[in-house]
Amino acid sequence: MRTKAKDKIVAREPVIAMNPGGVALDMAELLGVLNLDILFIDCERTGIGLESVGPMARAAQMHGTAAIVRSHSAQQEDLIRYLDRKIDGIVLPKVESAAQAMMLVETVRYVCGKQADDKIVIAQIESTEGVRQMDAISSVAGIDLFLIGPNDLSHSMGFAGDLNRPELKATLDDVAARLRAKGCAFGLPVRSEHLAEWIGKGATFIYHPLEWLIRPAFGKLVSDLAALTR
Repeated sequence: MRTKAKDKIVAREPVIAMNPGGVALDMAELLGVLNLDILFIDCERTGIGLESVGPMARAAQMHGTAAIVRSHSAQQEDLIRYLDRKIDGIVLPKVESAAQAMMLVETVRYVCGKQADDKIVIAQIESTEGVRQMDAISSVAGIDLFLIGPNDLSHSMGFAGDLNRPELKATLDDVAARLRAKGCAFGLPVRSEHLAEWIGKGATFIYHPLEWLIRPAFGKLVSDLAALTR
């Protein structure tokens, strides 16, 4: 069944994808209740295993929230196992060639059959080689969206995770402009203070770890409490 999130991506409308940071069934359901567009189940950078993907997806899907998985590997057999969990989309990390992008699309078609067009298919660009191959990768039919990874790209460029380097910012702007010119949907991790900037540059996939919401709110709570008990 095609999700509202897929329709919004196709229509180039903004969507919010929230990464809960680990196995959290109640949080997955709460985010669904709050009308989140996409639950981002991160099997690459968290401890979420295959056995937790299905329950987390169902907790979100029961409220109309799409559930997508970022695979821990680029192996086709791993992608198949995630897709067999009846998720709504798949993210392939560190895509560096058109062949990888085509493998992703073909795997979704193989597993999902007639429902393949309903899935959200995302290629992640997060290395200098991925940037170099961007034109070829973005020409592959069947990729719905490109997720740019600034942190890993910074490491690939030799900047050790420094997101403030002018060279990195210039590269991000260049990738965004090229994707926008080709009519490709794209997004990246975006904090609230940079939301207007990236929406203005054409980003429609707003990736946000739950931690980014909790830290400022918790900090304010601690500060308010301290002010009242001095």
